[in-house]
Amino acid sequence: MIRIKIPNLDTLRFIAASLVILQHIELYKFSFYSESLWHIPFFRIIGCLGVAMFFVLSSFLITTLLLNEQKSTGTISLKNFYGRRILRIWPLYYLIIFLGFFVLPNIEFFQMPEVQHRFGEANGNTFLPNFMLYFFGISSMARTLFGDIAFVSHTWTLATEQLFYLLWPLVLIYCRKRLLVAMLLIILLYHATSYFLVTKYAYVIPYNRYIFSFLSGVYIQCMAFGGIFALVLNRKMKLLNILHHPITFYTSLIASVLLSFVIKSFTIYHYDLYSVLFGIIILNLASNPKYSNVLENKATNYFGTISYGMYMYHPIIIFIAIKVALSFGSTSIIYILSFIGTVFISHLSFKYFEGYFLRLRVSRNN
Repeated sequence: MIRIKIPNLDTLRFIAASLVILQHIELYKFSFYSESLWHIPFFRIIGCLGVAMFFVLSSFLITTLLLNEQKSTGTISLKNFYGRRILRIWPLYYLIIFLGFFVLPNIEFFQMPEVQHRFGEANGNTFLPNFMLYFFGISSMARTLFGDIAFVSHTWTLATEQLFYLLWPLVLIYCRKRLLVAMLLIILLYHATSYFLVTKYAYVIPYNRYIFSFLSGVYIQCMAFGGIFALVLNRKMKLLNILHHPITFYTSLIASVLLSFVIKSFTIYHYDLYSVLFGIIILNLASNPKYSNVLENKATNYFGTISYGMYMYHPIIIFIAIKVALSFGSTSIIYILSFIGTVFISHLSFKYFEGYFLRLRVSRNN
């Protein structure tokens, strides 16, 4: 894969991770019966905005890199691509799954409140099917079938990511001449299938409940939208001039902010809407010279580099932060403890754990 530096994207990763952390702080505070803002719709959807942004951003970046590789070498190395993705995603993913299922539930400090509003425990009759679904990266189905589990349920987004990584290079290789059509078809098929599965006619499909359980948490259409914007940029389509216009950029930016205060609950169609808005914003920040340095900052760039760790570790750190804050009788420090703790543990993980596998990834390319 041809490596290129795309401006502003690292900071956007950090912003996306921070939005998720903000929502989960309020959710965990609500679970502890502590003072929370969970009753405000904004705090119940802000994490969804972060997820949508990350999906589009990830797809935009991966599609751009793969298209550049295809243009430069004439092909895409599946072996190298899958190898790099495995070394980046799996080590930390399986560490969190191991901690969430086998370690933290057996430590008294990490026990959730007796009466919980949302989170269950990684035990009981559903332990084995739950664990197997998480082990094979189908956590979105596990959530739908068995409910959320403390410290691991946020990994449902990895189901979408891994499905995207599995399919996307094949789409780019075999649909090269009709790539835009293929991406639009993925969006159409996703919505058509999702709609059909909630109708009375879905019973004709074997195991339709399980198919719906999987699709309900796999927003692959967001990734397709990100791919479309990358394709527009890569092939310098005429649409690019419209997307680069300041009115288009600022309208998308303002709309994405204002809508977040209006939307009461996030639906599949909101994911579509925000995928388009975020796609326009990301495209401009990545390729429009007018905004090339808007989010370029050494600190936030580094936070973006460790954002995968921030996303994976943050529920554990939030839990600790709330317990510490409650022990001191002050909930006002929860945000500070959560963010500082998450950044700190993510830094250590990136340097001493994830870094080992990242070095293996680099050595594979040499």
